[in-house]
Amino acid sequence: MASQSIKNIKELASKLNISVTTVSRVINGKARQYRISKKTEKTVLDAADKYGYAPNQFARGLKLDKSETIGVIVPDISNPFFAEIVMSIEKECKKNGFAVLIGNSGDDTEQERILIDHFKSKKVDGVIVAPVGITSKHLEEVFGAGMPMVIIDRTFPGLKIPTITSDNYGGAYVATKQLLDNNHKKIACIQGLNESQPNTERIRGFIDAMRSFKIPEEDIIITGGQFNIESGYCQSLRLLKGSKPPTAIFALNNLIALGVLQAVSELSLSIPEDVSLISFDEQTYSAFLNTPMSTIEQNKEEIGKISVGNLIAQIVGMEIDIELFVSVETKIHERQSIKKIKK
Repeated sequence: MASQSIKNIKELASKLNISVTTVSRVINGKARQYRISKKTEKTVLDAADKYGYAPNQFARGLKLDKSETIGVIVPDISNPFFAEIVMSIEKECKKNGFAVLIGNSGDDTEQERILIDHFKSKKVDGVIVAPVGITSKHLEEVFGAGMPMVIIDRTFPGLKIPTITSDNYGGAYVATKQLLDNNHKKIACIQGLNESQPNTERIRGFIDAMRSFKIPEEDIIITGGQFNIESGYCQSLRLLKGSKPPTAIFALNNLIALGVLQAVSELSLSIPEDVSLISFDEQTYSAFLNTPMSTIEQNKEEIGKISVGNLIAQIVGMEIDIELFVSVETKIHERQSIKKIKK
C-alpha cells in the first residue's frame, strides 16, 4: 500500500476524476444497483485499497465531538421482521465502530417523536427510523435541522430524506400471480395500515395482478386495516365463515398471516385443502409450519446494510442525495400452502 493516504471521499474522487456520488455508491457496495460499469467499480476499489480508504474507515472522518452512537426506531421490536433488520443494522454499525440505541415506538407517532427527542438529548450522531402513521412532518423538521437520518420500510410521498425499502409492489404482484397461476380466482387480500406506503404499494401490486388475469372488479376482495395478528384473525374468521369463502388468502405481512393460521385452526379447516395462503414476509418459522408457508422474502440484511452506509456517509459529511430512494428486490418462496385448483 502506498504511504500516501486519502482522508475523505472527496480527495479520492478528485484523484480519480470521478464524481463523488459515483465513488460513494461504489464504496457503499451499490455499483450494480446504479449500473456503474465494472471497470469504474474496479478503478474505485483499487484506488481505495491503494490509498487506504475503505468503508470500515468511515470513522476516520468523525469529529471529536461525535458520540459514535446511532439511534434506531422501529414500530414493534417483537415483530421478527423488524428484529432482523435491527440485527443487520447492529452488525453493520459494529463493523464501523458505532454503538446502537434501540427504541420501540409501539406503532404510535407520538412515541416516535418522544424517542427522537430522547435520542437527540443523548447526542446520537444520527437516526434510522421505520416510521408509523401517515405524517412525516416531525421527521422532516429533525432532518432539516441537521440530524443525519435514514428512513426504512415505510415512507411518504414526496419525502426528501434518504429512504430504503422493499419492492412492495413487485413482491405483491408476484405473490398474487402465484395464486392466480394455480387457478385461484376468489382471492382475499388482508391488508395492513391504510395509507401507509408499504400497504399502498402491496395493494397496488395485488390489484394489478388480479386485473391482468381479467378478474372482475367485484371479485377483488380487500379487507383489514392493521399489520397485526388480531386483524388477520378477525378478518379470516369473517371471510371463511361467509357464504362464499375465498379459496386463497394473501396476507400483507407475517403477523397477519399468523392471525390467518389461528382462524383456520379454530374453524378446523386445513391449509391448503380448504384455503390456500401466501404471506408478504419470510420468517425462520415459515418453512417449518405443519404446512410450510409460501412467502415473499424481504432482504432485511440488505436494507440494514444500505441504511447504515447512507447514515454514516451523512455523519462524516459525505455528499448524499436527499431524494435517494432504494427499493430492495424481494423473492418468492414457493411451498406447500398453495393448492392447485383443477380447471
